[in-house]
Amino acid sequence: MLRIIFVAILSLSCVSCPSHRNNSFFSNKQQKIYKTSHCDPQKSFPQMVVVPFFKRATQIVPDCNTYPKHKTALAMMIFYHHWYDWFGDEDLLVKKSLEKVMIEWGLEKKTLKRGYSLKGKLKKHITVVGMTKSNSFIWVWKGYFNKISESSLMHELVHVALRAKYGHGDRDHEGSKYDGWTVDHTAMILEAKETLRSFDI
Repeated sequence: MLRIIFVAILSLSCVSCPSHRNNSFFSNKQQKIYKTSHCDPQKSFPQMVVVPFFKRATQIVPDCNTYPKHKTALAMMIFYHHWYDWFGDEDLLVKKSLEKVMIEWGLEKKTLKRGYSLKGKLKKHITVVGMTKSNSFIWVWKGYFNKISESSLMHELVHVALRAKYGHGDRDHEGSKYDGWTVDHTAMILEAKETLRSFDI
């Protein structure tokens, strides 16, 4: 399984960088950090773990099953591959934002006083499975079946990407109050999730 994931990461890294100008996620500059930063089941939780290949990206995990760092790294590479295919990233703003993102994984869903649906309808007392708290910090409920593909990670990374591109994450999604999020972004998320499922993550 790890061999398959490595091959997938290698191929996605190359495919995700059509111009090959400092666009690859592979780097040995932080190899020591990548190797030494790992989840330790003997220590207290939550724990912060460095996500390999993304310079300063980290994840805060509630246990060692949610999620191994190589799976999170692959999920983020898959996201960027699809983002580049759909929307491009010639200025590398999205790539740079991913390289410093912090993901906090949660074991329970959260309830907010109000928030927007995917279609842009403002609702009160809603249950959410993800939140983008700043340009580089997102909270994500772990999802169903212990699979990243069944979480809202791809959704929240779109908000991160939109913040990098436009200065805001378009919190009403496909609604008309804010510009940025389109039906294409929603379609890209579904496509990216299918890719994650093909790798069983």
